[in-house]
Parts: sequence; C-alpha cells; structure tokens
Amino acid sequence: MKKSLILTVFLLIILLLILWTILSIRSGSNSGLKMKDELSGEAFVKNQLYEKNGLIKTDLTNQSDIYLSESIGLWMEYLVEKSDQAEFDKQVKVLKKYFMNKSTLIPWLIEKNDPAPANALIDDLRIIHALQIAGENWNNKTYLNMAKKMSEELVKVNMLDGVFINHVDIKSQYKGDFLTLSYLVPDTLDYMYKENILQKDQYERNRNILLSAPLSENGFFPQNYYPNEKRYEYDKDINLIDQYYIGYHRALWGGDVSALVEFTKESLDEYDGVLYGRFSNETKQPIVQYEGASVYALAILMCLEIEEHELAKQLYESMKKHQINDESSKYYGGYIDLPSLVTHAFDNLLPLLAERKGIDEGVFE
Repeated sequence: MKKSLILTVFLLIILLLILWTILSIRSGSNSGLKMKDELSGEAFVKNQLYEKNGLIKTDLTNQSDIYLSESIGLWMEYLVEKSDQAEFDKQVKVLKKYFMNKSTLIPWLIEKNDPAPANALIDDLRIIHALQIAGENWNNKTYLNMAKKMSEELVKVNMLDGVFINHVDIKSQYKGDFLTLSYLVPDTLDYMYKENILQKDQYERNRNILLSAPLSENGFFPQNYYPNEKRYEYDKDINLIDQYYIGYHRALWGGDVSALVEFTKESLDEYDGVLYGRFSNETKQPIVQYEGASVYALAILMCLEIEEHELAKQLYESMKKHQINDESSKYYGGYIDLPSLVTHAFDNLLPLLAERKGIDEGVFE
C-alpha cells in the first residue's frame, strides 16, 4: 500500500509538471511573459487572410494569391508584442520554407509559388528585429542566429558606399542606387551596431541620413537619398505612409518630428478628423479623397513614441471608425470596405501593431 501511495504521488507530480509546461508554452513559453488577449483585428487576419500553409494573403480579391514579405514581417512583430510564441514559431517555419530558399535575403513577394528576384530592405530589417526580440524574450538561440546571419548578409550585399540601398537582386547581387528614407528601421540598425555587424561609421552615416534630412518648404520629409550624389529627392505628391514611417523612425532615434505633428493636428482639425492618404508637396492640400487605416496606425506609432498621447487617442478614434465591429459578420475585426471587400494586409496588420502598443502603454482602453 505504501508503494502504491508513493507511485500515485509520483504520477501526480509528473502530471503537474506536464500541465505546467503546457501552460508555460501557451503563456509565453520559458520567458515567463504572459500571452496577451486576442484583438478583434487578429481574428480577421486569421479567419480571412491566413492560408492553410500559414502564408498571409495580400487582399481578398485580385491579389489573394500574392504573399508579401511585408506581411510576414508585420505579423511577426505583432506576435512578439503579443507574446504569442506558438504562433511566432509557425511563422518562422513559413519564413524558412517559402521565403528563405538559397539566401538569407528575403524576396519581397511570392506570386503563384514564384518568388520575386529582389528583396525590400525595410522588410528584411523588420523581420530581423522581430527575430532578435523574440530570441531575447524567449531565450531562443535559433532566432538570434537567424537575425545575425540575415544582418551579416544585408551589410555585405545591400549597401552602397556604406549606405543601405532599397533592394538587391538576390541571385546576381545587382543593387539599386538609392535609399527610400522610410526603409531605415532604427531598432535593427541599433542591434547591428551593438553586435559589431555594422561598423561605427556605417551606423552613423545611415543614422545621420535619416535624422539630418531637410524638410521641404511645406514641411515634408524627402522620399529618397542617393549616396553617390549625396542628394535627397522629394516627391511632388506626398504619400503619408512614407511620411509617418519616416516620422516614427526618426522619433525612435530621438529626432525632430514637430513639423509632421503640427501638420497632423492641422489636417485633423481642417478635415473633421480625417487624414487623407496623399497631399501635394506644393500646396499642402489633399490630392485624394480616400483614407487608409495604415496611415492612422503609423501616425499613432509616432505619437506614442513621442508621448503625444491625446493626439494618438484622436488618431485611434479615427482609425477605429474603419473597422468592422459587427461580431456576427464574417469580416469582424477587419479594416475592409463592404460590400466591395476592398482591403489590404498592410491596412490590417499595422493597425494591430498600433492598437497593441497603445493598449500595452495604457494610452488606449
């Protein structure tokens, strides 16, 4: 009887250890980080944009068989913010299987199983950042090794005269001759410098290109930089996605974004809480009548970084007006136009990130 009791206690201990292991995995694995609640936008991504193989559709209509490195990178960043290691693990497998065939450079697009010949710098940098933070949070050396190898390859082939370039042909390694300013991701460059992957002069040159970019007469950031000519280039028509990306990234490095903040406040006041997607660089007036959830999301991320919390709340309210809140709808949680079904992965993933950060920082309820 005594042996039977000991055996029973032993089995109970084993069962408790198994249960504890399962709960640890579900709540953030061995990091001790508790997984956060699912947001409604996440349900839309999983129910409408997710393929069975884990790839994320670009939209629900004419690009439903196109999969972007942009999408997997944003989704991985969100999963890290949510502390969802199980789902993150799945996306790493997707990344390896579909996007990383013969190189650590990531093709920017896959269409009908055919990868694009070139990468897009911002997506590679974003994925590296997600892998780095995931590796640190969950003590996962595989993620950290992937981040390091990807970084080393980018520095080796994706730079021109010490400056990162938009893209490079993955096979031939032929590269472009300009950098789109919004493509520089400060967190990743900080990591590369810390790990001695970027040399000090390389790090400082790229950082200064972003932080020293001169504003146009109406206060907009330049679009591109040509390192061989040491020249900035401005667009005639301003895409606010690029402006807020630049603003957010400058803010991450402590740069001045006051002109963009003032423009945001003026636009919301003048157009009844609306941020139109494109403006004229010459007249500072909107040249389109559409909005984009991603524009609001990027503006929110910038405002959260500089602690413009009231403005972030105003932008959040405007953004959420475009989300489907009817829980009985199959499109619940999506930033999608009904009944046309016009949407884009970008316009759903960026709002997820912005909302998650705002909630985590106690700015949004």
